[in-house]
Amino acid sequence: MNGAVILRAEVKVSWSSLLKVDGAGLFLEQRVPGADQIKSNGYPVEIYEVETKDHYMVGLERIPYSKNGNKTIGKPIILLHGLYGTSMYYTLNNISLSFILSDAGFDVWLLNFRLAGISKYIKNPKTGLVTPLRNISWDFSFDELGIYDTTAGIDFILNKTGYSTLHMGGYSFGATICLVTLAERPEYNEKIDKLVLIVPTARMKYYDRRLIIFKIFPYLFHRPLRGRGYVPKMKHPDDQWLGRQCKENKYMKLFCLYIMTQVQGNLLPIDYSTIEILRTYPQPTSVKVMTHYYQLILQDYFRKYDYGKIGNMKHYNSTIPPDYDLSKITAATYIYQSKHDIFAPPKDVKWLVDQLPNVKNVTMVKKFSHMGFAISPYAKSVNLLIVKHLLE
Repeated sequence: MNGAVILRAEVKVSWSSLLKVDGAGLFLEQRVPGADQIKSNGYPVEIYEVETKDHYMVGLERIPYSKNGNKTIGKPIILLHGLYGTSMYYTLNNISLSFILSDAGFDVWLLNFRLAGISKYIKNPKTGLVTPLRNISWDFSFDELGIYDTTAGIDFILNKTGYSTLHMGGYSFGATICLVTLAERPEYNEKIDKLVLIVPTARMKYYDRRLIIFKIFPYLFHRPLRGRGYVPKMKHPDDQWLGRQCKENKYMKLFCLYIMTQVQGNLLPIDYSTIEILRTYPQPTSVKVMTHYYQLILQDYFRKYDYGKIGNMKHYNSTIPPDYDLSKITAATYIYQSKHDIFAPPKDVKWLVDQLPNVKNVTMVKKFSHMGFAISPYAKSVNLLIVKHLLE
């Protein structure tokens, strides 16, 4: 197994504040938004931490069975979250994908990438202390999240459940990391039964570059943040001021809805109850991840991080970063996209479909935006379709 030290964590006292780590006597005195949402919707939840091969601790939230009384644990599925997010993408309300999957009999596992969500607060097994974010190395991009975090999660789940394969799904950036994992570690295709890619971002040639943020990105972020580790820096990333105001102040509702429409790209239906995501969004992520994304937008390729000619020679023995070899992704693949998506537009998704050797189904949703798969009031029908494809 590729994960090293494994500790199981279970809720023992106040759900919103304390987690006791069995066998180590450690406590995490932090909010656990994803687990809070799972518990508040009536589902059981378990929390685990896994050490990756490059020695980061990542957290997994598990919904082992449904709230309907049947405690039979079914086939596992691991879900990877979007950029600047956490497992909250899958737990926002009672029609969210994790709950629909649980009701259908799946054993649902939610991975939080290194230093996001619960993975910010996991204690060092050697010292028993939570290391401040500023003291941790943020020198990672797509490869580390796919090669180390995701594979450690997969191996732990298979070892824990006794299954030889599982399903894997990713939303947006999570789908990108699914692709990286299976392209860079092709042997893991044998461990994946079905691969679910929801609005996947890979090549971004037709990304809407009219968005002002990408015109000013080099001036606001790339150059000023050069040499820094992560963005955004905030004191309480899991209890953000804007999220509290959006939920508690009725006069902020219109402004919050405006923010949500900007995040998702256009004025398509939003379920106001999902405003809870603004309590935890955006999460800190590495400047290197954001730079990698920006490189993809500018270069029209789906390739590794560009260190510059000298750096590329050191890392790749080539002046140009290599492309991710999508032909190595042999797992049965199911893709879900939106006609109105400006972040993963249909032309780019079509290019991705043409590169993948084992695509079983492509579903186009007309009334969703990019974030519609997480925040649309009509998401249940799509989530039920995902379940149908997984059960076929």
